[in-house]
Amino acid sequence: MREPAGDVPDVAGVRDDVVDALLTFVRTLRRAGVDVPANAPLVAARALVEVGFDDEDRARAALRAALVTRAEDIDAFDRMFAEFWRRLDAHLDGDGAGGLADDRPDGALAPLGADDPADGATADEEGTADSDGDGGNDAAVSIMTSALGHGPGTADEDATTATYSPAGRPERVTVDAAPVAEDGTLDAAVDRLVDALATLRGRRWQPASTGRQADARRALRRSVATGGAVASVPERDRRASALRALVLADVSRSVLDTVDRGFLLRFLRAVAARLRRSRVFFFDSEVREVSAAFDAPTTADALRELERAETAWGGGTRIGHAVDTVRRDHPTAVDRRTVVVVVSDGIETGDQSALTDGLAWVSRRAPAVLWLNPLAASPAYEPTVAGMAAALPFVDGLFAFTGVADVTEIARQLEQYGPGGRIGFEHDPRRVRGSTDATRSPDS
Repeated sequence: MREPAGDVPDVAGVRDDVVDALLTFVRTLRRAGVDVPANAPLVAARALVEVGFDDEDRARAALRAALVTRAEDIDAFDRMFAEFWRRLDAHLDGDGAGGLADDRPDGALAPLGADDPADGATADEEGTADSDGDGGNDAAVSIMTSALGHGPGTADEDATTATYSPAGRPERVTVDAAPVAEDGTLDAAVDRLVDALATLRGRRWQPASTGRQADARRALRRSVATGGAVASVPERDRRASALRALVLADVSRSVLDTVDRGFLLRFLRAVAARLRRSRVFFFDSEVREVSAAFDAPTTADALRELERAETAWGGGTRIGHAVDTVRRDHPTAVDRRTVVVVVSDGIETGDQSALTDGLAWVSRRAPAVLWLNPLAASPAYEPTVAGMAAALPFVDGLFAFTGVADVTEIARQLEQYGPGGRIGFEHDPRRVRGSTDATRSPDS
């Protein structure tokens, strides 16, 4: 086994670089058309820990079993594995020329922090693995299991849940200009979503011109004038009323590597533009309110405001800390007229009890709590990772969130069933196991 340069390995640096290389390898496979399941990076990382870094053939076989589900994808995997292994091998030998951060795939999903300096401390809520300088495969196992949060003494979570949530180093918010151009289809989808939320169950009824539900009480009152005979049955609909929203947007490194950043910013600005009052918070390792930025007239303007305020994103994930901060420092942000929207992959690396307690408080005060999860776009996704499972009892609906079609589907379900109905990713008609197309529009 090759040992990182120096007598005592830079555990945090090597750990992050190895996991980053694996996640980049997975993204490269997906862009080449390989059908990689949503849970595959976690399974692959565990497999790599088990087989170690000494034998290329064993590592190839382990990763192929974890990442490839179709025989026709094997050739593409083998071609790309050679480059992945060359970079990994060079880095573990301490050869900076073969650094893992070079030549990352271009595009919105490219990871933040590609050029992180080796001497900086990472924002890892679960701590780093101990290293006594012994080297060998034990050091590699310690590094990888620390990164995954499943080393000795940690809870053993189901390996079929979701991808690894890295604890990254926050960076300044920045997005290419092109992806933040205004999107009329997204605006229309958000309009529909806001209209559906404005007529939630519990809001007052009003007579409806096109109506959705028979108004039995009005029919009985009218029958008094006709001797008890019901001449006609009026209809009613929920009365739209002023709606407020609190949006907690997870901008940790794992989420930014999964959802298009430009789409996330456009969505937040569109929601803020269509509500009388909304508050938006970014959170990763820390929490910051960014509501003022999304009051800007366009997404490009909002981005400039975020950059001007030196807003950071791309750190680790502490969802419970974010909710608890809102409860403690901004208690008036949630009330009976405020719908709470959480955008997150649900992979908690902080205090899980804080997440449970915070969401219990939110659910008691808000008329609805919606959770938008980019990982739920996968047909194989199940919300069994500990953080997401802890949040589910307090959530009215868990939905996929990767594009406009997902926002449209959320609106469709809310229009038809409301928060108390059968809603969520599991009722999405696009969710067909084995399908890799999770973005096609449903009939609505």
